Amino acid sequence: MEVVKKDSLPTVQIDGEVAAHIFDGSAHGTTSSAFIVDVAVGKGPRRHSHPYDEIFIIIEGRVSVEADGEVREAGPEDVLIVRTGVPHAFTNLGPGNARMVNIHVTDKVVTEFPADHAADSSYQYNHTS
Repeated sequence: MEVVKKDSLPTVQIDGEVAAHIFDGSAHGTTSSAFIVDVAVGKGPRRHSHPYDEIFIIIEGRVSVEADGEVREAGPEDVLIVRTGVPHAFTNLGPGNARMVNIHVTDKVVTEFPADHAADSSYQYNHTS
């Protein structure tokens, strides 16, 4: 058994605050990866995609998820699946932090940001694909 301390993982920061920890399976000899999300109200990642499915398991809070132009509100009673290559983003609707585990069906996290998407200096993605 291996125990990984969450604070040892790479992060995503929004406005200087950690919004997610990135568990990259390849760094730990496993075939799955995940984002462990704890994001403030009104915040979320900029639009991006992955070359594999992403499964959102919402533990606490409500989020608005946009995927390929379709918008859905979701909470702990929902599991969302964003399919391979579909551009998506989400925003925490509040009132408190949104907590979720987003499973990446791959051993190596790859996040692709659209070339036409303006860079956002408040968003720091501290992981190399």
